[in-house]
Amino acid sequence: MLFPAEALDAEICKLRGLLQMLHEDQPDVMDDVFEFHVTSLITHAAIEEHPRIRAAARAMMADIRSQPVRPRPQRPDIQLMPDVLAPAM
Repeated sequence: MLFPAEALDAEICKLRGLLQMLHEDQPDVMDDVFEFHVTSLITHAAIEEHPRIRAAARAMMADIRSQPVRPRPQRPDIQLMPDVLAPAM
């Protein structure tokens, strides 16, 4: 089954969101996920769409990789209603 161009564009947008999350949380699997999804898109697209998909995917990956990764705290910052738990004076 071949996807129409609109469906391909929607799938590429979904892939961007997924890769952005992986860039932040699991960068070690980002390349594998990227290759899997791009290959899947290409196998479900008409041959004339393949260059466009590859070009869009490469540009998307370069853009995502250029974005900074927010630093993650070493430990979680969990506060259980400190005002309520503090003794009243």
